[in-house]
Amino acid sequence: MKHAETLILARNAFRKHKTVHGSYDLYPGIVTMHGMARLATEAGDPALLEEMQREIIPYVRGEQEFFVNFPNYLCGGNAAAWMLYRGRLPEVEADARKYAEQIMNEAPRDPQGILTHPKLPGQNVIWIDVAFAVTPFLLFTGLALDNDAYVEEAYQQTAKMVHAFYVEETGLLNQAINMRGPGHRSDDHWSRGNGWAALALCELACHLPEDHPRKAESVALFLDHVKACAKYQDDQGLWRQEMTDLELAYVETSGSALMLYALGAGLQAGLVPDSERARFEKGLRGLLTYINEDIDIFHTCRGCLSPGQGTKLEYRAHPPVVNDMHAFGPVVLAMGQAHLLGIKNL
Repeated sequence: MKHAETLILARNAFRKHKTVHGSYDLYPGIVTMHGMARLATEAGDPALLEEMQREIIPYVRGEQEFFVNFPNYLCGGNAAAWMLYRGRLPEVEADARKYAEQIMNEAPRDPQGILTHPKLPGQNVIWIDVAFAVTPFLLFTGLALDNDAYVEEAYQQTAKMVHAFYVEETGLLNQAINMRGPGHRSDDHWSRGNGWAALALCELACHLPEDHPRKAESVALFLDHVKACAKYQDDQGLWRQEMTDLELAYVETSGSALMLYALGAGLQAGLVPDSERARFEKGLRGLLTYINEDIDIFHTCRGCLSPGQGTKLEYRAHPPVVNDMHAFGPVVLAMGQAHLLGIKNL
């Protein structure tokens, strides 16, 4: 695609997800709804708001049944919590509170208090994807319901994961610990994993109130991650599947779009200097080259959790897929953020 209107592209990517995959169920669809919920409220578009509310209400009513690692997906996840926070979906309050309490009090944890893989009990498997899964939901629910315990847990989960997965040499994050046995740690700088962290960190940094005691720490963690990711942005303004390998690893669009969203959100919030806007716009133009006129999205890594033994080579070899279910949400987030920054056309 050579040219696009950002609002239309975000909207069409949102709809394409459902066309290809049949619903927004499963966690990648939760990301797609998150992107459209944010765009609909912040753009103040009545048609988009109506469409978004129409899509979320079946989740709120409990009409959607699907596999979940975390129960908050069942009410619409981050999108529903965001709409509640923005005063657009009061119907979700009871379920948002119920699922926040379940995460707080029932979800399994490792000795540090980090949420572990619920399908692998007792193995203390932690993975950075959880930052997306619970942090925005707990943050927005906590802000909506004036419950600082939820907000604090949102901060703690992502901050602890960032510290656990941090790689001193690069400033980036690994994906998983204990997935391939006790003490095992994946040896990667996976694009989507670092994108999940960027998403969670930017939501904390941008939406915590200025007087919140975790605000400064959240902003610092966010800016450190933005700076670390910037070192590995390629000539197109995108990132590779293994981010540190700019020669052999393929361009990976989902992680790239998540990191662009976080960069753009930081610009909008005034946390990232305006001098970084050129990097944001370059990445958006680069992203367009992997999307065709039918909104087919190329070069998205398929589902990935410490493949093989979690080596850099095994991450590089994990193949990209056209219109993978992970492809659409990050594009909705990135292009929606572009629109909110006044970038109407690319």
